Amino acid sequence: MGGEPSNQGDVYNYGILMLEMFTGKRTTDEIFKDDFNLHNFVKMALPERLVQIADASLLLRETDETAMTKKHGRNYINSGRIESPNKISADLLKCLVSVLQIGPACSIESPNERMSMGDVVKVIQHIRNAYLGVGMHGRIRKNS
Repeated sequence: MGGEPSNQGDVYNYGILMLEMFTGKRTTDEIFKDDFNLHNFVKMALPERLVQIADASLLLRETDETAMTKKHGRNYINSGRIESPNKISADLLKCLVSVLQIGPACSIESPNERMSMGDVVKVIQHIRNAYLGVGMHGRIRKNS
């Protein structure tokens, strides 16, 4: 907010960057006015409205890979919108919620309340390991 460069400022910027990447929105988008900002947009939506706030391209990739077949004569994808959130894997949804929660935790207004980058790295590694199914010894578990 116009202060001296600091680690806490870098954490804030990282959080906003995460939110922009995973929502496909910019802090300058017209919907963000007054006290309504990208931080609040995501914080208020998670976890229940993830599908509405996540960048559609993240969800479309999953849907492309798993659900491009037609059901009852309708595609699951219509004009870049996900018609059936049930067709997105639970693992992907859990992963996206976890990743998106990092953004608000890093962009809290008070610098002293923000996550440290060390904690961010640990959380991201944990999310990656959980999503990929990495076991306790760093080996990827085989699906049975």
